Amino acid sequence: MNKRKITKINKGPKPERGRSDLPSITARADDAFGSKNYAEFSVDKKKEGQYKSKRSMMLAAYILGAAVFVAICAAVKFLLWFIALTPLFLWMAVYFTWPYVSIEYKYTVDHALLTVKTVYGDRYEELMFEGKIKDFSIIAPYNDEYKKQADDFASDAERVEAYSSAGADDIYFGCHTDENGKKTVVFFEMTAQALGALKYYNSSATVISEVRR
Repeated sequence: MNKRKITKINKGPKPERGRSDLPSITARADDAFGSKNYAEFSVDKKKEGQYKSKRSMMLAAYILGAAVFVAICAAVKFLLWFIALTPLFLWMAVYFTWPYVSIEYKYTVDHALLTVKTVYGDRYEELMFEGKIKDFSIIAPYNDEYKKQADDFASDAERVEAYSSAGADDIYFGCHTDENGKKTVVFFEMTAQALGALKYYNSSATVISEVRR
Protein backbone atom coordinates (compact mmCIF):
# COMPACT_ATOMS: atom_id res chain seq x y z
CA MET A 1 0.00 0.00 0.00
CA ASN A 2 1.38 3.41 -0.97
CA LYS A 3 2.03 5.85 1.84
CA ARG A 4 -0.50 8.66 1.68
CA LYS A 5 0.82 12.18 1.46
CA ILE A 6 -0.65 15.06 3.47
CA THR A 7 -0.54 18.39 1.65
CA LYS A 8 -1.56 21.93 2.49
CA ILE A 9 -4.88 22.98 0.99
CA ASN A 10 -4.69 25.51 -1.80
CA LYS A 11 -7.30 27.95 -0.58
CA GLY A 12 -10.00 28.85 -3.05
CA PRO A 13 -13.72 29.63 -3.05
CA LYS A 14 -15.43 27.26 -0.62
CA PRO A 15 -18.63 25.46 -1.65
CA GLU A 16 -21.70 26.72 0.14
CA ARG A 17 -22.67 24.65 3.16
CA GLY A 18 -26.16 23.27 2.71
CA ARG A 19 -28.90 23.50 5.31
CA SER A 20 -29.67 20.11 6.82
CA ASP A 21 -30.46 18.44 10.12
CA LEU A 22 -28.35 15.53 8.94
CA PRO A 23 -24.56 15.43 9.59
CA SER A 24 -23.07 18.64 8.20
CA ILE A 25 -22.59 18.50 4.44
CA THR A 26 -21.18 20.81 1.83
CA ALA A 27 -22.16 20.49 -1.80
CA ARG A 28 -21.52 22.22 -5.11
CA ALA A 29 -23.55 21.04 -8.03
CA ASP A 30 -21.75 22.57 -11.01
CA ASP A 31 -18.19 23.25 -12.06
CA ALA A 32 -16.96 26.41 -13.74
CA PHE A 33 -18.42 25.26 -17.05
CA GLY A 34 -21.85 24.52 -15.65
CA SER A 35 -21.56 20.76 -16.13
CA LYS A 36 -24.32 18.73 -14.51
CA ASN A 37 -21.97 15.73 -14.43
CA TYR A 38 -19.82 17.31 -11.72
CA ALA A 39 -20.34 16.98 -7.98
CA GLU A 40 -18.29 18.16 -5.02
CA PHE A 41 -19.46 17.47 -1.48
CA SER A 42 -18.13 16.79 1.99
CA VAL A 43 -19.23 15.40 5.37
CA ASP A 44 -17.88 16.11 8.84
CA LYS A 45 -16.64 13.10 10.78
CA LYS A 46 -19.06 12.50 13.64
CA LYS A 47 -17.62 12.96 17.14
CA GLU A 48 -18.02 9.44 18.48
CA GLY A 49 -16.00 6.41 19.56
CA GLN A 50 -12.21 6.56 19.23
CA TYR A 51 -12.40 9.86 17.35
CA LYS A 52 -14.25 11.50 20.25
CA SER A 53 -11.72 10.03 22.70
CA LYS A 54 -8.80 11.40 20.69
CA ARG A 55 -10.32 14.88 20.74
CA SER A 56 -10.81 14.68 24.52
CA MET A 57 -7.25 13.44 25.01
CA MET A 58 -5.91 16.27 22.85
CA LEU A 59 -7.75 18.86 24.95
CA ALA A 60 -6.44 17.25 28.14
CA ALA A 61 -2.90 17.29 26.71
CA TYR A 62 -3.15 21.05 26.02
CA ILE A 63 -4.28 21.76 29.59
CA LEU A 64 -1.70 19.45 31.17
CA GLY A 65 1.09 20.75 28.95
CA ALA A 66 0.31 24.36 29.85
CA ALA A 67 0.17 23.52 33.57
CA VAL A 68 3.51 21.66 33.49
CA PHE A 69 5.15 24.49 31.54
CA VAL A 70 3.97 27.10 34.07
CA ALA A 71 5.09 24.90 36.99
CA ILE A 72 8.59 24.45 35.55
CA CYS A 73 8.96 28.15 34.83
CA ALA A 74 7.80 29.03 38.35
CA ALA A 75 10.24 26.54 39.89
CA VAL A 76 13.24 27.84 37.93
CA LYS A 77 13.44 31.54 38.77
CA PHE A 78 15.35 32.71 35.70
CA LEU A 79 12.61 31.15 33.53
CA LEU A 80 9.82 32.97 35.36
CA TRP A 81 9.27 35.48 32.58
CA PHE A 82 8.52 32.58 30.16
CA ILE A 83 5.12 32.18 31.87
CA ALA A 84 3.95 35.20 29.88
CA LEU A 85 4.57 33.19 26.71
CA THR A 86 2.28 30.35 27.76
CA PRO A 87 -0.69 31.56 25.64
CA LEU A 88 1.56 31.81 22.57
CA PHE A 89 2.98 28.31 23.01
CA LEU A 90 -0.51 26.94 23.65
CA TRP A 91 -1.84 28.63 20.52
CA MET A 92 1.01 27.15 18.45
CA ALA A 93 0.30 23.66 19.82
CA VAL A 94 -3.40 23.96 18.98
CA TYR A 95 -2.72 25.42 15.52
CA PHE A 96 -0.44 22.60 14.43
CA THR A 97 -2.14 19.62 16.11
CA TRP A 98 -5.90 20.26 16.41
CA PRO A 99 -6.57 19.87 12.67
CA TYR A 100 -5.78 16.15 13.01
CA VAL A 101 -8.81 15.73 15.25
CA SER A 102 -11.01 18.06 13.18
CA ILE A 103 -11.76 15.87 10.18
CA GLU A 104 -14.06 15.92 7.21
CA TYR A 105 -14.21 13.78 4.09
CA LYS A 106 -14.43 15.41 0.69
CA TYR A 107 -15.62 13.70 -2.49
CA THR A 108 -15.37 14.97 -6.06
CA VAL A 109 -16.87 13.51 -9.22
CA ASP A 110 -15.20 15.22 -12.16
CA HIS A 111 -13.81 14.29 -15.58
CA ALA A 112 -14.91 10.65 -15.11
CA LEU A 113 -12.90 10.35 -11.87
CA LEU A 114 -14.01 9.81 -8.29
CA THR A 115 -11.66 11.45 -5.80
CA VAL A 116 -11.90 10.97 -2.04
CA LYS A 117 -9.83 13.06 0.39
CA THR A 118 -9.52 13.50 4.13
CA VAL A 119 -9.46 17.18 5.09
CA TYR A 120 -7.82 18.16 8.37
CA GLY A 121 -9.06 21.38 9.94
CA ASP A 122 -9.66 22.97 6.53
CA ARG A 123 -5.87 23.36 6.20
CA TYR A 124 -4.42 20.04 5.10
CA GLU A 125 -5.70 17.24 2.92
CA GLU A 126 -4.78 13.63 2.29
CA LEU A 127 -5.72 11.75 -0.88
CA MET A 128 -7.44 8.52 0.10
CA PHE A 129 -8.60 7.35 -3.31
CA GLU A 130 -8.73 8.45 -6.92
CA GLY A 131 -9.94 6.20 -9.71
CA LYS A 132 -11.79 6.06 -13.00
CA ILE A 133 -15.50 5.68 -12.51
CA LYS A 134 -15.73 3.26 -15.44
CA ASP A 135 -13.52 0.82 -13.49
CA PHE A 136 -16.15 0.29 -10.76
CA SER A 137 -17.91 -3.06 -11.10
CA ILE A 138 -20.71 -1.86 -8.81
CA ILE A 139 -21.68 1.36 -7.01
CA ALA A 140 -24.56 0.62 -4.68
CA PRO A 141 -26.15 1.34 -1.29
CA TYR A 142 -24.44 -0.48 1.57
CA ASN A 143 -27.56 -2.22 2.80
CA ASP A 144 -28.91 -5.75 3.21
CA GLU A 145 -29.45 -6.23 -0.51
CA TYR A 146 -25.89 -5.37 -1.57
CA LYS A 147 -23.89 -5.66 1.66
CA LYS A 148 -22.61 -9.19 0.94
CA GLN A 149 -21.23 -8.09 -2.44
CA ALA A 150 -19.26 -5.33 -0.76
CA ASP A 151 -17.96 -7.54 2.03
CA ASP A 152 -16.94 -10.35 -0.33
CA PHE A 153 -15.06 -7.91 -2.56
CA ALA A 154 -13.43 -6.28 0.48
CA SER A 155 -11.96 -9.60 1.66
CA ASP A 156 -8.89 -9.10 -0.57
CA ALA A 157 -9.18 -5.39 -1.36
CA GLU A 158 -8.04 -2.15 0.25
CA ARG A 159 -10.85 -0.54 2.25
CA VAL A 160 -11.39 3.22 2.08
CA GLU A 161 -13.93 4.31 4.69
CA ALA A 162 -14.93 7.94 4.26
CA TYR A 163 -18.25 8.50 5.97
CA SER A 164 -19.34 10.65 8.90
CA SER A 165 -20.48 7.64 10.94
CA ALA A 166 -21.04 3.92 10.42
CA GLY A 167 -24.72 4.62 11.12
CA ALA A 168 -25.02 7.48 8.65
CA ASP A 169 -27.82 7.59 6.07
CA ASP A 170 -27.10 7.00 2.39
CA ILE A 171 -23.79 5.14 2.72
CA TYR A 172 -22.78 3.76 -0.67
CA PHE A 173 -19.88 1.55 -1.64
CA GLY A 174 -17.97 1.14 -4.87
CA CYS A 175 -15.90 -1.90 -5.91
CA HIS A 176 -12.99 -0.66 -8.01
CA THR A 177 -10.28 -2.56 -9.91
CA ASP A 178 -7.67 -0.46 -11.72
CA GLU A 179 -5.68 -1.34 -14.85
CA ASN A 180 -2.96 -2.91 -12.67
CA GLY A 181 -5.42 -5.20 -10.93
CA LYS A 182 -5.43 -3.31 -7.63
CA LYS A 183 -8.76 -3.73 -5.86
CA THR A 184 -10.29 -1.05 -3.65
CA VAL A 185 -13.69 -0.85 -2.01
CA VAL A 186 -14.71 2.73 -1.25
CA PHE A 187 -17.40 3.60 1.31
CA PHE A 188 -18.84 7.11 1.20
CA GLU A 189 -22.05 9.09 1.65
CA MET A 190 -24.15 9.80 -1.40
CA THR A 191 -26.04 12.87 -2.63
CA ALA A 192 -28.55 13.07 -5.47
CA GLN A 193 -26.18 15.21 -7.55
CA ALA A 194 -23.28 12.78 -7.11
CA LEU A 195 -25.52 9.81 -7.88
CA GLY A 196 -26.57 11.42 -11.15
CA ALA A 197 -22.95 12.13 -12.10
CA LEU A 198 -21.82 8.59 -11.27
CA LYS A 199 -24.73 7.19 -13.26
CA TYR A 200 -23.68 9.33 -16.22
CA TYR A 201 -20.12 7.96 -16.22
CA ASN A 202 -20.98 4.32 -15.42
CA SER A 203 -24.68 3.62 -15.86
CA SER A 204 -24.41 -0.18 -15.87
CA ALA A 205 -22.68 -0.34 -12.45
CA THR A 206 -24.55 2.40 -10.59
CA VAL A 207 -27.58 1.42 -8.55
CA ILE A 208 -30.10 4.24 -8.20
CA SER A 209 -31.83 4.64 -4.86
CA GLU A 210 -33.62 7.45 -3.04
CA VAL A 211 -31.17 9.61 -1.10
CA ARG A 212 -32.03 12.36 1.38
CA ARG A 213 -29.65 15.06 0.12
